Amino acid sequence: MPSTLDLLTALIDGSTSRSEEREVLDILRSAPAAELDEAMEKLDTVELFDSVDNRLIGRDHRDDLVQLLAYERRDDLGLHAQASIIRGMQEGHTDEVMEAAIRDILLSHAGNDLSHLKNTINLAKGRHDLEGLVFSDVDDEGIREEILAHFAASSSLDGERQAKALSDIDDTALAKIHEDRYPKGSVIPGVLEFYEALDLGPRDEPISRGDLTFVTARPSDALGLMKGHSRETLTTAGLADMSIMTGSIFNLATHDSMAAKKVENIDHYAKLYPEYDLVFIGDSGQGDIAVGEAIVEAHGDVVRAVFIHDVVAMAPAEREKLAAKNIWVVDTYVGAAAKAHELGLVSPAGVKRVIAETNRLLDEMAWETPEQEQTIRSLVQRDAAAAGL
Repeated sequence: MPSTLDLLTALIDGSTSRSEEREVLDILRSAPAAELDEAMEKLDTVELFDSVDNRLIGRDHRDDLVQLLAYERRDDLGLHAQASIIRGMQEGHTDEVMEAAIRDILLSHAGNDLSHLKNTINLAKGRHDLEGLVFSDVDDEGIREEILAHFAASSSLDGERQAKALSDIDDTALAKIHEDRYPKGSVIPGVLEFYEALDLGPRDEPISRGDLTFVTARPSDALGLMKGHSRETLTTAGLADMSIMTGSIFNLATHDSMAAKKVENIDHYAKLYPEYDLVFIGDSGQGDIAVGEAIVEAHGDVVRAVFIHDVVAMAPAEREKLAAKNIWVVDTYVGAAAKAHELGLVSPAGVKRVIAETNRLLDEMAWETPEQEQTIRSLVQRDAAAAGL
């Protein structure tokens, strides 16, 4: 006998008649709880909501679908299934009925469950992450404020606070513009393991995973093609679980405007995740120092550290001034990991993994000149020795 998932998949494939829409609703209404949960977790819910239409004449089946999944059977659905339903309502036009339903699903959770639901939404593939949901797809300002107020009052994690890492991309994770000490386009050795060490935390026993979000000033068009390309590029580089917050084409004119957009995105992030501390990783080439200074000033109570990957050979005096603001300029991610350990952000084992992975990648790097290789190896050896582990 076909499962609930099989039946629904067959019905929503292609054009769906009014009678088929009613059949979809009947299946969803009568399915056993376990089968419904599995179906909603695995089904293409974007296609589901596209297939069940609202009509100018006759009964609004999509409104019925929202009522059924977001209210009548919500208690039969796990967090992943509920996140999938939100994803289905997020895509395309999110009408007022859907916005209210998204709010009510989010408001029905608190504590660890709410954090887990938010993280699941945020890691969804494509352009629709949590920031896009709350600050773009939800148009009603009243509903948005209700959601953010609930996040502020009800988000919490058991045990110590964890830190979410927010990172720039170009010249921070990938050698693209000013970073000429590595072959252009290469992943900077140690950065991926540094992200992993931050995600695992000071004891390698995280409450949640996937706590990495890229903050970039790259523009994204209405279809999210630029954002999808960034995700593809970064996944190829070894980053499977992450979210990406992009900028606008209007923010590319100057470094100041790019920095301002990043600061706005990070402000959003702090409101979405009040239960987490924040760590920002950027570079010294395109306004990220200004970003670090701004977020330390605005959110100093939760910003645990700012790490700036130096690509312009900053003077020691400049570095010292920034260190007084909890902004740490580093030459390698071995140095970043050592400082993060000193600040209680990563474990000793995490630092060792960064050192080992950095050295492995240096061995595999297709260096452009022997001098290029020697410069980096000297910096890595210096930072590894200073780590003292």
